[in-house]
Amino acid sequence: MQLIRNSMAFPVDNFLGLFIYALIYMLLAGLIATLALHFIPNRIPYAIKSILVFIAITLSLLLWWKTFFPL
Repeated sequence: MQLIRNSMAFPVDNFLGLFIYALIYMLLAGLIATLALHFIPNRIPYAIKSILVFIAITLSLLLWWKTFFPL
């Protein structure tokens, strides 16, 4: 547990911290998009909902990349 805390304190210095933050971004983006599509009453096919969730996760990874590696 101490290893995870240390890696999250300085995530740019190691790959474990980067991976943990990327995983958190993806999980939150997927959860928010899935809940939004679930609770909004609509008749969107499952395939389109899956594509929308994929787009949300991809955008969150781009945001994560720009957060840790700004140009």
